[in-house]
Amino acid sequence: MHFTEEYFKSFKYSQREQLIKRHIFETLRWASKISGSELLNGKGKTALDVGCAYGYAVNFLSSLGYHAYGIDISKHGIKKAKRLHPADFLISDVQTGLPFKKDFFNLITCFEVLEHLLNPLQALRNMFALCNGIMICTTPNRLVEKPIKKIVRDFDETHVSVKTEDEWGECIKKLNSAFFIVEAFFDANLKVGDKLLFKSLHIPYFGLNLRILIKKYGDSP
Repeated sequence: MHFTEEYFKSFKYSQREQLIKRHIFETLRWASKISGSELLNGKGKTALDVGCAYGYAVNFLSSLGYHAYGIDISKHGIKKAKRLHPADFLISDVQTGLPFKKDFFNLITCFEVLEHLLNPLQALRNMFALCNGIMICTTPNRLVEKPIKKIVRDFDETHVSVKTEDEWGECIKKLNSAFFIVEAFFDANLKVGDKLLFKSLHIPYFGLNLRILIKKYGDSP
């Protein structure tokens, strides 16, 4: 599957930077509370964003102090990211392995990517091998994604692996992590002029998206 310039243009991706970064901030804040780790302070830590596209998450993680890396299967996405941000970007497929040492990263993020993958479990295994701390993913909720997004005409036909909370839970159990949680949520947002009004809401079972936290080592919270 090739995520070309036309793909990103069709979803007006370059106009979503502010929204994406706020989504990341709220997700990291949620994960910090759940995991007992201060993920909004990356000083002295390494982070990897999987499926980085134009590098917005990598740029945000860098602003928090992380030495941040980004990988994506899209040649166009990586080319654009390198033009926009002074960080380390690589073309790589998370399903077939990643060019980093075991336990190299303190934090691995994967925002709205798993649903695009034919083998998301293998992707999770590959990320898990590189992580020595926390993994965070967000992905659409199969219970509600297709009907709602078709109504608002924002459905992405490349979503080939959309699952429910329980289905993701069964996948993640195979990783033998110290702790994990899968939770449905909804990002409510409204842009007024240059100001973004944003609220991330926990909506059990029927939130439009799922957020996943996996803690590799240490005691469960």
